[in-house]
Amino acid sequence: MAKKILAIVLALSFVFAFAACGGNEDEVTTTAPVTEEEIVTDAPVDATEAATDAPVDATEAASAEATEAASDAASEAASEAVSAEETTAAAAMPEGKEAIIEYYNTAVNNAKKNSKSIHSNYMKHAVAGEITGIPKALDSVGQSLIKDNMGEDDSKKNVTWSTAADKNAYFPVEGETYASKLTAADVKNAKIEEKNGKWVITITTVADPRSEGYSHSNGHAPKAFNAVLPGIIDGYIPGIAKSLFSVGTVATAYPSSTVKVTVDPATGNVTHANYMLYWTLYIPLSGTDVVLPFSTENDYNINW
Repeated sequence: MAKKILAIVLALSFVFAFAACGGNEDEVTTTAPVTEEEIVTDAPVDATEAATDAPVDATEAASAEATEAASDAASEAASEAVSAEETTAAAAMPEGKEAIIEYYNTAVNNAKKNSKSIHSNYMKHAVAGEITGIPKALDSVGQSLIKDNMGEDDSKKNVTWSTAADKNAYFPVEGETYASKLTAADVKNAKIEEKNGKWVITITTVADPRSEGYSHSNGHAPKAFNAVLPGIIDGYIPGIAKSLFSVGTVATAYPSSTVKVTVDPATGNVTHANYMLYWTLYIPLSGTDVVLPFSTENDYNINW
């Protein structure tokens, strides 16, 4: 969970709560632009050498020698054929949404589990649409709080995680041992293309509507992103704000979001990953929703 987002939620919950006690209920709308960014292991087949008995005489020796030579030649030819066939099959780029998703899941889960380290290049927060529901009298305060907590998050800038515990804690999906459990039903678009000898896979999730119940196993984006979950945010809103100022249960939505990874086809290893998550936070306040649309971008290099 990003510290900047928590700071916004905690501050706004009190600001909006006090407004509900007698402030101006008029809404104000602000607009901000949406922020947008973007296995072949040559496993040589061991040649199986034919075993032959030691020759008893010259004739048998010659015959055995000829037989062994023929057997070796046949074995080598067969091995080369199998090796070439396996290499061709392994080198084939996956085709179709399901095949691309399966390849992506395998590659990114392996990155989280077996990479030497994962380097977080940056995390950036931005307003990604219209902010509505802020009482007019407190608009300047609310806008200031939001503005001050946008931009880069220093806690995720130029940080390297090398232990399994750290990779599980911070690399998507946060707090899990896996990086993706996406299925075809979770994905709107999946494509793969070759660039400079690497494969670039782009996955776009199906949009998730407003809900109070999203978890890492419930929803589309939460299965592959560091999604800001409603239950976690709701738990940080002080009980006094909820009880005294009628702050309702927090909900979230996740518009279609995109993850792009670069894979070395010779090894199947992910070398770079960029996540662009779009999410909307709903804070019910005395019958009116404060709607806060954000984007969070994470960028990583994976080291092997």
